[in-house]
Amino acid sequence: MNFHWAVYLSLFLALWSAVVGGVFSAFSEFVMSGLLRAAPAGGIESMQHINRTVLRTQFVAGILIIPLLSIAFAIYAWRSGLGDTAWPVLLAPVVFVPTVLLMTMFGNVPMNNRLEALDPNSAEAATYWIEYGRVWTRLNHVRTLGSIVTAGLYMLGAIALAASDRSLI
Repeated sequence: MNFHWAVYLSLFLALWSAVVGGVFSAFSEFVMSGLLRAAPAGGIESMQHINRTVLRTQFVAGILIIPLLSIAFAIYAWRSGLGDTAWPVLLAPVVFVPTVLLMTMFGNVPMNNRLEALDPNSAEAATYWIEYGRVWTRLNHVRTLGSIVTAGLYMLGAIALAASDRSLI
């Protein structure tokens, strides 16, 4: 059976998941660290600007599109009889949806919204900034790991699909 498109879709989802994971990793490793070293008002105001800007990027589109493609691809893989090659494709949305999409929607975004509502120069903002930096970054580590694991699963899926399709070898 010819699975060329499935191999390419697996590679696309692997690449996009890895890019998302790389952005999350960069944020956890040095962006948040730098913002938290600044004076609270400066770090808060910068993060508010970052959060406003990110909403209009392909990064957010990826966070929203990957789960849709992943679930549709998993349903196809399950129903079409891809056999043993399907397990990474089936597991990928099981990893990505809770660790990236849901973590973003119910963890990081509510924290961003609360931060957005604060005056960066207020005492309340300075107090929240300490908690925000600690908790938000911890949640972001989960998103990083989820994205990277998802990328690995899609790479394994592409390899398995390519190996099962003699026309690709």
